[in-house]
Amino acid sequence: MGGRKEKGSITVFLSLTCIFFLTLICTAVESARVQGAKAQTANITGMGNFSVLGEFEKELLDEYEIFSLDGSYGEGSFSLDEVNKRLETFLTCNTDPKEGIFSAACFDPWKLQLDDSSVKKYALLTDDSGEPFYQQATAYMKANLGVEAAGTLLHYKEDAEKVTKWQDEYEKRKQENESALAEAEKTRDEKIRQLESEAAEAGTQAILPEPTVRSNPLKEIAKLRGRSILDIVTGGRAVSDKSISIWSLPSHSWNRKGTMKVKRENAGTISNLLFREYLLDYFPNYTEESKEKGPACQLEYILGGKASDEKNLKYTVNRLLLIREGMNYLYCSGDGTMNSQAGALAFAMTGFFGIPALTEATKHALLLAWAYGESLVDMRILLDKGKVPLSKTAASWVLTLEKLGQLSEILSGEISGSGSGLEYRDYLRILLNLGGIGKQKMRALDMVQVNLREKDATAKFKAENCIVGIETETRWTIRPVFFSLAQAVMGIRGENVSVMQTGSILYE
Repeated sequence: MGGRKEKGSITVFLSLTCIFFLTLICTAVESARVQGAKAQTANITGMGNFSVLGEFEKELLDEYEIFSLDGSYGEGSFSLDEVNKRLETFLTCNTDPKEGIFSAACFDPWKLQLDDSSVKKYALLTDDSGEPFYQQATAYMKANLGVEAAGTLLHYKEDAEKVTKWQDEYEKRKQENESALAEAEKTRDEKIRQLESEAAEAGTQAILPEPTVRSNPLKEIAKLRGRSILDIVTGGRAVSDKSISIWSLPSHSWNRKGTMKVKRENAGTISNLLFREYLLDYFPNYTEESKEKGPACQLEYILGGKASDEKNLKYTVNRLLLIREGMNYLYCSGDGTMNSQAGALAFAMTGFFGIPALTEATKHALLLAWAYGESLVDMRILLDKGKVPLSKTAASWVLTLEKLGQLSEILSGEISGSGSGLEYRDYLRILLNLGGIGKQKMRALDMVQVNLREKDATAKFKAENCIVGIETETRWTIRPVFFSLAQAVMGIRGENVSVMQTGSILYE
């Protein structure tokens, strides 16, 4: 059977109608494509921002769990131009799909052209006294320790408040006793002069009353107060001789400020406690083995801010010694047995003068000296990695009044505590809670910078060069794609569409 041939035809009207509808379809597709291209410019801007901050400083993250982009790219000098170049590189790469291994098979429906890009604002790790550093460190501790667990740290804040209260009370009583003792000694001296005057008038030798005890523990304490505190409490062990130049560190030389505001999502008591736990975990103290080449007493530096390990340890020891004096005096002044012992010794030392005020002032001076001597013993125990309770009891009190006059010999030997209480690290936590969070943030950044500069890969690291957030602006041209038919048939010419996008990203 043969095939049948048929003829077909189309009218001019139908042809024009089809072309008209095709033109409308192309115009609609072009409109939709332009909207999609605008969305694509926002996506590419976001990817570009993410890629810029994706080049974070690995050593800083590995050592301290802190994200930051080195704005100097390892050269030491901050360069926003270099950051802009990196941003442009990432944007360009993501704009042209023909760049890459699939270039031969790629169809680009967007026809985007990057006209301009720039970082308009940026935030630095040192901004607002190290607030971005604080935010990241606190967020990390929340994620790993938990807010509930942080609640257990509240008693350290309570301890700090108790210490402050009793330090004030101790200082008040100490000043009152010094005044009372000075007045009583003035009365004693007047009585001695009177006896000497009467003896001179009678032409005889003045017979002055003598104490019934040979040793005066107050003289031993006065001698110890004149010695180097570190020699006493370290048992003569060598202290690190490392020192740093503090004037080039962030807390003293802070030249650059960011222009982008960082949200304070972490703040308040719990956040401060978590940040201080971070400091305790990431910065070594005197009793810990430091893995860093830098200072050995880094936590003591955060507390004291001095240029050498020795000065920072001395500052910390003096602070802790004052805490222990206050807490020890609180106990011994309220203990009946200890008061009786001090009163008996004070009477033996001064009762022969017949001046009750002198005996009473001497008793309190002995209690103060006893508390100070016990505090020196406490510090020896703490620096030997032992434990000392914040509030003493009869069982945890170490030094007897009879041994107070032999304290130098005791401190030069081996000392063992009660084995219970707080460690040196716990007392440092109390000192941190007594200090200002602003100084602690910046001094911690000092130590971060010092430690990272000891590594070859980050020898030029500077905390003030570290970018933690950026705000960018990009300008684009969207070229027409589906206007060829409309232009040929209807004379409708497609035009380039200009788009501006803004974006921001922040390490959190």
